[in-house]
Amino acid sequence: CVVPPPPPRHSATPSAASRLRSAGGDRALQQQMGALYQGYGTHYVDLWLGTPEPQRQTVIVDTGSGVTAFPCEECKKCGDDYHTDKGYKESKSQSFAVLGCSECMRGYCATMDGSKKCRISMSYAEGSSWSAYESRDLCYAGGPHDASLTIEGSQTNIEDVALDHIDPVDASQFAFELVFGCQVSITGLFITQLADGIMGMENEKTSFWKQMHGKDAIPRPEFSLCFSRQDVAKREGTGAGAMTLGGVDTRLHMSPMVFAKNQKGSGFYAVHLKGIYLRDGGGKSAGDVTSDASRLHKLSIDEGTLNRGNVIVDSGTTDTYFTSALAKPFKDAWKKLQGKAYSHTPVSLSHAEIDAMPTIVIVMQGCQGCAVVGDETDEDPDKVPNYVGGAFAEKYDAKDIVIAIPASHYMEFDSDTGKYVARFYTEESSGSVLGANAMMGHDIYFDTARGRVGFAESDCDYMRLVSEVGSISSPGHVSAAKTEVSPAEGEGGDESEEAVEPTDMEEEEIYAEVEEIMEEAQELEDEIAQEISLPELPTPEGDPEMGEGANNGEIFIPVPSPPLPPANDGKDEVDPDSYQLFNGNESPVQTHKKFGAGGGDVKGMAAEILDDMKHECSSGGCRLVAALSILAASVVVIILVRRTVARRRVVRQYQEAELEISDLALDSDDDDEHEGYVDEPPQIT
Repeated sequence: CVVPPPPPRHSATPSAASRLRSAGGDRALQQQMGALYQGYGTHYVDLWLGTPEPQRQTVIVDTGSGVTAFPCEECKKCGDDYHTDKGYKESKSQSFAVLGCSECMRGYCATMDGSKKCRISMSYAEGSSWSAYESRDLCYAGGPHDASLTIEGSQTNIEDVALDHIDPVDASQFAFELVFGCQVSITGLFITQLADGIMGMENEKTSFWKQMHGKDAIPRPEFSLCFSRQDVAKREGTGAGAMTLGGVDTRLHMSPMVFAKNQKGSGFYAVHLKGIYLRDGGGKSAGDVTSDASRLHKLSIDEGTLNRGNVIVDSGTTDTYFTSALAKPFKDAWKKLQGKAYSHTPVSLSHAEIDAMPTIVIVMQGCQGCAVVGDETDEDPDKVPNYVGGAFAEKYDAKDIVIAIPASHYMEFDSDTGKYVARFYTEESSGSVLGANAMMGHDIYFDTARGRVGFAESDCDYMRLVSEVGSISSPGHVSAAKTEVSPAEGEGGDESEEAVEPTDMEEEEIYAEVEEIMEEAQELEDEIAQEISLPELPTPEGDPEMGEGANNGEIFIPVPSPPLPPANDGKDEVDPDSYQLFNGNESPVQTHKKFGAGGGDVKGMAAEILDDMKHECSSGGCRLVAALSILAASVVVIILVRRTVARRRVVRQYQEAELEISDLALDSDDDDEHEGYVDEPPQIT
């Protein structure tokens, strides 16, 4: 189709809506599923923005925030060395526009860079902050991780036609015009996090899903998040779950979905707790932990105290935080079961030891009194894993909910020490947060229209589901600058082309270039080895969290490290050399071994490969293809190693920190309070 040229990018009303209408006709109201990726304790999704060639920005999925924001061109020193992508280049998008002061959705009118814009400024209790102006552009979420899709609008369909929109190449059919924060400055953890920005998913008009529904991109104002955990968080992307926009997909579920009442009408998602237990001997499923009531140890805390200040479900908070009133009963019960005090001191653990640690069991008020929707299970509550049923001695409603948090979720590996750290806290002055580690292993359904939060146990294996429904399609509308897609067989055009044999001179030039690149890789490898041999940087006495520069007024910015390498099964201490840059359990920040097998040098390895290639390939075409493949792989090696050298020193100092400190605004029932940020006062101009 022919799309008319849009107005200038800073105009107040771009023709994005007409672009969608002219391209796709009537929008198909279907729900969309896409992949989530492992961040440093959080989970993020791909967001593609702009035309004619969409640009990727990865954003943390955050049910405790109401704004989607990421660095734009004006943002200097904004995490390019840490993030998955460079900042968004809005000047390259024909559909980008800055909101005028009469259009502000979350911000306030202020002078920024000599012009009036809708400014948003947010500050967090742990010291991070960012500033942005509101803008809009065409976007879609999900899709192929490393290839953009052309935004052509949604396919024409009707709502009662069942479509499996789980294939990544379907993602651009859900394109819509998003208002977001174009960040001009960021500080603290927003610089050093893996994802580029944040996706606001709380119940507010500016949230991603609500804007998507308002533009008819999804049929219902709801979404679901399914988190799994991987051993590493690679910069190139580590799949760790699924996000469904516009509904919930029961094909992910290992148990029937059960519902809790959402205690808040806007802002955060809050639930009401009725009790909390420790289950001796562990157990991962709610069905497992309730199978033997004698192993459940109730913590002595009354229901009113447990819920004081709200209990929220916040995907943007890495860990789980409970009120300090729970500290004594929790620690007393822990010591009784484990024979030692509960602490956050790093410890060495095997898989068997982790599995045997107590499971934290939460009893949550169900959705009794909620309107009957028709998606509720009609099975006997005693046979539904996440229902209380008759498993507890206490008098709960049979359809109250049980959520299990096993030790494999609340114990997290610290790559700096090679040990595990407990990430369940009882220190909040008021209010509690069920963070990402409590959400793991469940598909959680945020049904805002009906005031419900649903829970179903799941392995959250998005790629398995895609493979069962059908192979992932080749992206037929992939932008050429991102990837080249070969035409399908039989679709026309020449079925084959005569291979062009390279000359001896061309082959020699390729071999020489490969050897030159591998020599550079060897030099970089030696540089890494020298860097690793350096002593650890000193830390100020009495404050192990602070690093270099703490005594001269400089701000220390912690850098995330990959979570959860495999446990050592109790046989030996964790081998620091077992997590290499280029082995099967690769870590993007540790490079303790040589690239070649058996510790051989890179240059020697390259020579062997080239020699084998010359003997095994009988034709010049074969040798050319093989040489080009090695050349491409070598370039990737150089890029990865350069990044590793640049980030090595600061990565060693990282201690897991939170993007959000959860006690902000939790002690209030005011629905107008938001995610712990502080808006700066408007400027007088």
